[in-house]
Amino acid sequence: MKLFMRNKLITLLIAMVLLQGAHLEIANAQAYSSSILGTTGSSPEGIIIDSAGNIYTANTNSNNVSKITPAGVTTILGTTSTGPIAITIDSVGNIYTANFISNNVSKITPAGVSTTLGTTGNTPFAITIDSVGNIYTANLGSNNVSKITAAGASAILGTTGTGPRGITIDSTGNIYTANVTSNNVSKITAAGASAILGAAGTGPTGITIDTAGNVYTSNFGSNNVSKITPAGVSTTLGITGTNPNGITIDPAGNIYTANTGSNNVSKITPAGVSTILGSTGANTIAITIDSTGNIYTSNSNANNVSKFSAVIDNSLALAAAAAAERKAKEQRELLEILSLIPKIGGLTLSLGEVTKSLYSNKCVKGKTVKYVNNGNKCPKGFLKK
Repeated sequence: MKLFMRNKLITLLIAMVLLQGAHLEIANAQAYSSSILGTTGSSPEGIIIDSAGNIYTANTNSNNVSKITPAGVTTILGTTSTGPIAITIDSVGNIYTANFISNNVSKITPAGVSTTLGTTGNTPFAITIDSVGNIYTANLGSNNVSKITAAGASAILGTTGTGPRGITIDSTGNIYTANVTSNNVSKITAAGASAILGAAGTGPTGITIDTAGNVYTSNFGSNNVSKITPAGVSTTLGITGTNPNGITIDPAGNIYTANTGSNNVSKITPAGVSTILGSTGANTIAITIDSTGNIYTSNSNANNVSKFSAVIDNSLALAAAAAAERKAKEQRELLEILSLIPKIGGLTLSLGEVTKSLYSNKCVKGKTVKYVNNGNKCPKGFLKK
């Protein structure tokens, strides 16, 4: 009976250890399928998406903006000034382009009416917008940031490092630029106070920000992504394809880059795990993401837009189901073992008691209990149980 009990206890302990250590590791079931969504004007550089899923590109060589519907229908929305290279959109669907040759910003309404909103510093290469409709441009040639109000009043907000190539804004109105020549990031407050936030990799071109205020740059020269905390601590988050240019982020904190030199898209998780999602058209420059996780790139030499559709890999879903069934089976087997325990007289379910019973003899004298190693006698006056 003692041997039978010990065998059952050993089985129970093994089962408990297995279940305590068991965990379900299922790979991310999201994969991507790449296709060409639609064509554009000549040399699409900037890209943006609206709430309905329409894509807009700033076409540098044809001085206009293309609109591509989710179904892939392409039209020219409107014309711009000379050299539109970056693009943004406001809450009512007006489009704005930074025109690096004419040093100004164009505004195009959803109906296609085009005007010049205001002037900028020298060679505006990136553009963003705040919650009240103010436009900001990173001026590559004059190392500063312009602010243009919704009414068209233009001023220099603050200075930057050398060669500001990318721009983004946080929830409180601070502006950040990726400075391609000085390999760092500038921060300019809403009041215009400017400072260097932190170092980046070589040749930072694109920039984005997460909800916690961490800034990320795509580093064209070093083929990686830098992460800079609000305190200015800089690290390399992960590697990319060749010559990452545009950059974007999803709600889960995954980073995506458009890799101009290798014509593909990289994904880097918050933990720094990097993968290539797939190929794009020729000379991919800019990148954006929709609310369902689809990725879009503007391909300057191919005059088109690539779409990476988020799809579910059924094999991963099946693996998850199989793992869940194995775990359920282990739990059923454990319950079967536990059901046998009450039939073993005098056995307690305390793990400490179980462990002692495996390696010791229980000796009892009245209400006093002692344990002695197997093979040893109980103290005088104690009875072995």
